[in-house]
Amino acid sequence: MSAITPRVLVIDDEVKKEESVAAGLRASNLEVDVRAPDAVTQLDIGSADVIAIDHRFEWSTLSHPSECLYWPRDGLAIAAVVTGHLRKLDHHAAVVLRTGELPTLADGLPVEIRKPAIASQYGLDWVLKKEDLRIADQLHSIAEAVDGLRPLIADPLRWNEGKGWLNLPDAKWTEGALADVQVCNPPENTVAAYTAGTAWLRWFAHRILPFPTFLLPKHWAATLLRLDVVEFDAILQESSPLSAALYECLYTGHLAALSDARWWRAGLDALVDDLLMRASPELDEAAALAEQMTEMHGRPLQTLSMDVPVMTIDSDYAAMDVADASSCVRLAPDFWPVFAQEPWARFDELQDDPGLYRMVARGDRRRAGAGIHSD
Repeated sequence: MSAITPRVLVIDDEVKKEESVAAGLRASNLEVDVRAPDAVTQLDIGSADVIAIDHRFEWSTLSHPSECLYWPRDGLAIAAVVTGHLRKLDHHAAVVLRTGELPTLADGLPVEIRKPAIASQYGLDWVLKKEDLRIADQLHSIAEAVDGLRPLIADPLRWNEGKGWLNLPDAKWTEGALADVQVCNPPENTVAAYTAGTAWLRWFAHRILPFPTFLLPKHWAATLLRLDVVEFDAILQESSPLSAALYECLYTGHLAALSDARWWRAGLDALVDDLLMRASPELDEAAALAEQMTEMHGRPLQTLSMDVPVMTIDSDYAAMDVADASSCVRLAPDFWPVFAQEPWARFDELQDDPGLYRMVARGDRRRAGAGIHSD
């Protein structure tokens, strides 16, 4: 747990009920103030690191003007008002929505991108689920991420693609990782300064962390190593030079608490290159990696023997399994960044999921039709 004590302002209509939640958060090294919306002051807003706003409000229990344009309907509207006051105060705090009704709020959106899509749509930094047991860690992570943006605001030219903010280790693959970051068009110059770092925070939370970019979710990380994800997990739970090398590629920077584990793609690429350089030149890539990873790990490991292994997803953007590219088509899902690794779907999955079929990339639509009709 961090040594700093971030200040969290909770805006909720049920103050007494939320005080019990706040007590638990305070035990996790957070300063927490709970306010009803009609009791929030500019001092409250200007001293907060994170402002967490409830989604639903019972306005019959709160004082507010009767004219509809003078009182917000829900927490999303309150967030817009709070953001306006933050601009006036020239103070940056992360503005997040707390909701116990994410499926209702995000109805129709793919499950895996509900939080970033809702946050992006409504100008929020993030969305928190009330029932999440890691909410204290997430609030810490968000507050520390905001604090870590000060060097960017002070001197964007020395930000260096966020090397410190991302906690990128000094390794032989560091420069490659920084090049990968730049390819994803981070807002680190005039836009970052104009938004007091908010643009960077939202770029990372909304466009980088949820997708396979320069940071990879474990399914994509395993595929890069030509490993089944079950084997990948097993290696991480054991102790060996191979597991140590994998943990060196683990992302430990800001906002890591907002997602499952992520892995530096550049680090994994460098590991694969090293393994192939040491392998017997007569072996193909799958066999060479199996040989070298077995030697590093101390027990037999099998690799994926398919020619071009790719990760497939379902219509909720959840990782499915690995398949050979020859039996798949590329997808172009809504909200999926152009700089992220391409998602794929198998022909047989398209038959069972009309939503997935609609995502097929334009260049592969003819293949998709041919693949389905050939089954």
